[in-house]
Amino acid sequence: MSDYFIGDIQGCYSGLKRALSLVDFQKGKDTLWLTGDLVARGPDSLKTLRFLYKNSDCCRTVLGNHDLHFLAVANGIKKANPKDKLEPLLASPKLSNYIDWLRAQPLLLALPDKSGYMSHAGLPPHWKPKLAKTWAANVETQLQSKDYVSFLPLMYGNKPSLWLDDLSEQDMLRYTISALTRMRYCFDSGELDFEFKCSPDSLEQKDATHLKPWFEFKPKRFTKNKWIFGHWASLMGTTNNDRVIALDTGYVWGNSLTMLDWQSGEKLQVEAK
Repeated sequence: MSDYFIGDIQGCYSGLKRALSLVDFQKGKDTLWLTGDLVARGPDSLKTLRFLYKNSDCCRTVLGNHDLHFLAVANGIKKANPKDKLEPLLASPKLSNYIDWLRAQPLLLALPDKSGYMSHAGLPPHWKPKLAKTWAANVETQLQSKDYVSFLPLMYGNKPSLWLDDLSEQDMLRYTISALTRMRYCFDSGELDFEFKCSPDSLEQKDATHLKPWFEFKPKRFTKNKWIFGHWASLMGTTNNDRVIALDTGYVWGNSLTMLDWQSGEKLQVEAK
């Protein structure tokens, strides 16, 4: 019995299947863990969701920003971006099933041995896992409610970018989504930056003096808790902290799909064709 973690699929069904074949994944025996961004940008979002929905008993995933945006598109809140290649999925007769399955997924998952957590983007500054669990659950309650469509427009916006205890509940929910699904860099104050997507090595010097990757903000936070995340393809799996594991290595952009064998600690990669 094995647990396999895979970085952002983004509708690249063929890459997912190749990765599972690489380890001879056994349904009913092994468990697949996904860092979110299951759909969008790749060619086969429909096939990807169809497979995960059909095999949901052996799949565990968190939601990514592309997954949440898809829910907004599917419900007419936002217009579809042609670059997301969602047309076949949106036209599927089982669209409502896929929507309901997605919105039932969490923003945060405990790792198999309870040694830490997985979220799409990471653990935000000034937060400990307990606070992340609380606010992830609050967002999940909104997404799983009968009136969830009215919540979807509230997800959008870059403010607030700093967690404060006196924020309104709506702002706290928006910050939670931004932090757990969109975050990459933060300032020394802990305020989130949503402009830069490049790797730390690519930051210009003037920016590097003000910004740091979220996992370098008080790194002692990860002494007792490992963290697995996706979202940040330009890191190419490098965090320089063996307690913080980045798995998005940009398969959809022509790079590779990274799989972590949890029990052995081995990382395997499938190169994009």
